[in-house]
Amino acid sequence: MDLQGKVAFVTGGGRGIGRETCILLAKHGAKVAVFSRSQAEVAETANYIIEELGGEAIYATGDACVEEDVKRAIQQTRYMLGNIDILVNNAGTMLLKPFDETTIEEWDFVQNINSRAPFLFAREVVPNMKEKLDGVIINISSIWGTKGGPDRSAYITSKYAVMGFTKALGEELKPYRVRVNAVCPGPVDTKMTDDLGPNVNKEGWLKPIDIANIIVDLCLPKSVAITATAIEAFGSGRPVNT
Repeated sequence: MDLQGKVAFVTGGGRGIGRETCILLAKHGAKVAVFSRSQAEVAETANYIIEELGGEAIYATGDACVEEDVKRAIQQTRYMLGNIDILVNNAGTMLLKPFDETTIEEWDFVQNINSRAPFLFAREVVPNMKEKLDGVIINISSIWGTKGGPDRSAYITSKYAVMGFTKALGEELKPYRVRVNAVCPGPVDTKMTDDLGPNVNKEGWLKPIDIANIIVDLCLPKSVAITATAIEAFGSGRPVNT
């Protein structure tokens, strides 16, 4: 129970990588706040932790891009569980579309969810982490945050932003012993990738638990030496449309 007594907050925690991360954090002893837009999904994840694992969990709903929703969810977590020790910025979206067909609204939507939301949540938890000289922030980027590719300019731009934010914030918070890292998954079998189309070849793709294992490992005390960097988790699958 390496995280006994710690409070973890996970965005996009109702399904896929986020859900598996919440469950694994709870298995390590953390109290978990599950956040998403979907009340049904976050309630299911929180109830699973409580009823099946005997753990402590709450859920909060809202839009990760809206400052008021973020503040409300963080305040609710502090009131019910305590100050947040671990933040996992997992909520994200993907757009697979040629650049010259991408609308301004689509571009802004992708940037807001993938890069604005991590900023908003980090801004709420960092002051307390600095004060107590302890904390972990994990931002979910992508293998597409490390290279270029066709038909995904909005997505790649947003995930490069996550990488830059991670490295900048990680360096800034080193004196306060707050660790900030990114995980860059390759192809993962989730509902988000299901939504890309019915004929996606998922041979060799990772499962959500494979990424959750990496996320949680970075939260453990044994990973104290790792900060302001990124872990690539590609597996053997090939991404969509490459």
